[in-house]
Amino acid sequence: MVMSRLMQRFVDQAPICVLVRAVVQRQFSAERLDAIFEKAAQKQYTHELLFSTAASLLSQVAFGQQASVNAAFKSARAEIPVSIVALYEKLQRTEPGVCEALVAETFQALQQVIQVLKAERPDPVPGLRLRILDGNHLAASEHRLKELRGTSVSALPGETLAVYDDRTRTISNLICCEDAHTNERKLLDRVTPWLQANDLLLADSGFCVTDFFTQIMALGAFFLIRHHSSLGLLEEGQRRRIGRMKTGTVYEQKVRVGNAILRALIIIRRTPLRNGKKRVVLLTNVPVKKASALQLAKLYLKRWRIEETFRQLTQYLSCEVSTLGYPKAALLAFTMAVMAYNGLMTVLAALASVHGREKVDDELSTYYLAWEVRATYEGMMIAIPPKSWPDLAKMDVSAYANYLRTIAQHLDWPRYTKAKRGPKKPRIRKRVSHHHVSTARLLQTRQNTAGRRS
Repeated sequence: MVMSRLMQRFVDQAPICVLVRAVVQRQFSAERLDAIFEKAAQKQYTHELLFSTAASLLSQVAFGQQASVNAAFKSARAEIPVSIVALYEKLQRTEPGVCEALVAETFQALQQVIQVLKAERPDPVPGLRLRILDGNHLAASEHRLKELRGTSVSALPGETLAVYDDRTRTISNLICCEDAHTNERKLLDRVTPWLQANDLLLADSGFCVTDFFTQIMALGAFFLIRHHSSLGLLEEGQRRRIGRMKTGTVYEQKVRVGNAILRALIIIRRTPLRNGKKRVVLLTNVPVKKASALQLAKLYLKRWRIEETFRQLTQYLSCEVSTLGYPKAALLAFTMAVMAYNGLMTVLAALASVHGREKVDDELSTYYLAWEVRATYEGMMIAIPPKSWPDLAKMDVSAYANYLRTIAQHLDWPRYTKAKRGPKKPRIRKRVSHHHVSTARLLQTRQNTAGRRS
């Protein structure tokens, strides 16, 4: 593929930005976003402002290219046919169903690319596709709606349920709920349509519901869900000691839940949880021939992956735009951040296809990748006009994957590796009588102590 000298310089010196641009151009293309909107929207319609224009501005905030929606609007003012007020009205009326469709449909497209790149992760339990379910409450917004002015309460703009796909390390589905006080269990009926036979769903105790178990098993799927104390268990047989893992000792026992016989994996922890308890019970319908109790108990520890995803959405991407107080707008902002995260995982898949999956997982720093995008992307887009970029949206999947591989080969690996450090040493915090100290005085004390020793 022939490139201009200027573009080649960015490929050589900032390949991550070029890869991000390649993903954005394909995943956030106006045609794709508007088509999803037209299909999923029930009440909204397009008048002067295209949905793709509003979504594109939010994606700039999610990637950290713009500090706020207002800043993004000002930078593209000449191309937007409406006022900033009309833009905000468009955002705050976006239906949750549109947000959910955006994540699901763009995931399908990115999954095809990752498959062609041969960058999917192997299943921890062979033959069962691991998927992780978790909820997330959007942080309180700084924007004060009229009803909240003069009060000190925090305004929560909504909550989401997300399904994390372990093979691609992306979020495959999202449920958006405007009422932040909605019980997550009331949303479970909307989760099962996403599951397929031989899926293995991993979830915390908040999703320990008998009807949910029944629905999963009816699909030919499997689950590994932590037991909640509100769900009664009938013991069937004796408890057997299986073995030890790093967090404690594992036992197994058959139990009855409703009409189903399940495996209960009892973990007696070496150290207590935050609530002081040492006993953790996991319920599963995975047969012994597919996975042992010890294997499943260790697998449950992978639940941190979706927690890490939410952390990266907060730390590296602007998933919660504090100035968006209306639930629909806040949920759309979170959706665009999820799509941006999935795009970033596609970038990592391209790097893994060239440099190796283990090397990317163990050595590559997501922080440095995100930092380069924030520092260089906007300048690159100014220097290289849109007409100079190849039309990636119209490429077939194989050609597009090859394009990503070509760019990934230019990565200067040492620039993006994690800082290596030794294991953390346990520290005993000293009790102090004051709530603050003078740093200068502490340093002076250290210097005086060192002087006396010498």
